[in-house]
Amino acid sequence: MDATLSGMHALSRRLLGPIHAIWLVSACAHAPAPASNAPAVVLGEFVDDYGIAYTITREQWQQHPDTRYIVERWADDGRSLVARNHADNPTDAGLWSRIEWVELPDEQYPWAFCITAWNAKTMEAAAATKADATQPKTGCGGFPFSRMTPK
Repeated sequence: MDATLSGMHALSRRLLGPIHAIWLVSACAHAPAPASNAPAVVLGEFVDDYGIAYTITREQWQQHPDTRYIVERWADDGRSLVARNHADNPTDAGLWSRIEWVELPDEQYPWAFCITAWNAKTMEAAAATKADATQPKTGCGGFPFSRMTPK
């Protein structure tokens, strides 16, 4: 009986080795998107025109003090991102958001953003939402985009 268990253990190691490797590769496929599409204009420390502070990195968009979005994908056009709401967020934890921005011809506020989705059930549903960036005063669901200034 011990020999049978030993043989089964050896067989399971041989079979699970490749499965474990496949699992590791698939787990890496869900890592945040490469930062190559993260435009420099939105990276850094900012304050919006409501006085709210933000820290934006290639991996995370944080609205201080305690709302964080983990960047999953930067759009190829450099104008939006899709993120997973952090599990510790006070609302909509674990759901999906899409944030879109537009550059402005204003030295005080060089860009503005709109959260087009904040509680989508899937990444695809969040990605499908859009703002009207041609109308930054009303294009965010009838509201203005939030203007940002460097901190």
